[in-house]
Amino acid sequence: MNKFCNLLGLRRLLEYRPISTRLTADGKEVPKRKNLENRITLIGTDNSVSITDLKNAENLSIRRELKLVKIQDVDAKTRRPIYKLMTNSEYHSEELERRKEKQESRQKNSIRGQKLLSISSKIGEHDLMTGVKKMVKLLDKQYEVKIIIAGDGDNASHTSERIYSVIEKNVKSSGQVVQKRNKGNSLRFQLLPLRENSSHTQNDLDSNKDKDDKGPL
Repeated sequence: MNKFCNLLGLRRLLEYRPISTRLTADGKEVPKRKNLENRITLIGTDNSVSITDLKNAENLSIRRELKLVKIQDVDAKTRRPIYKLMTNSEYHSEELERRKEKQESRQKNSIRGQKLLSISSKIGEHDLMTGVKKMVKLLDKQYEVKIIIAGDGDNASHTSERIYSVIEKNVKSSGQVVQKRNKGNSLRFQLLPLRENSSHTQNDLDSNKDKDDKGPL
């Protein structure tokens, strides 16, 4: 009998589990806080929004052969990072736009200053080419060049366009034409210096695309 009681007491001791709960002032149990580590806001390809964890989002992107891209480190309101599921074409389009913005920002920050050149539509061929050489030198020194072709005469518009074509053709290795516009009798535009890596941007993207198309991230 004593042996049976001892065994019963041992069983009860083994079955006993301490329960630790937090109580409020009025005796109600405080619910345990969930572990919110690695919780993210996920935007789907249809722009639907859900809350999940990073591991599940990664598995989902692999199953659906999509790219999982972080678009914001921490949302100010939710305190969660924001990720988006993208197709390969959407990903490369976003990447191209992002690189273009970075390139324009670097280009803008690298410009040393602005120079203004005014040209008459009656300028001679020799003087025009001398002016073009000056533009190229300024572009190579990272200056933005503003050009005004002042129209003069009955065929001013046609002549200004011809001068513009000559300039555009001869400076394309050092600069690009932007903001072409007509104002009164004058034709105005700007020349921005090219960066050395600008010509490689599309090639880099095409190369990365070939690699990325082999599978999702």
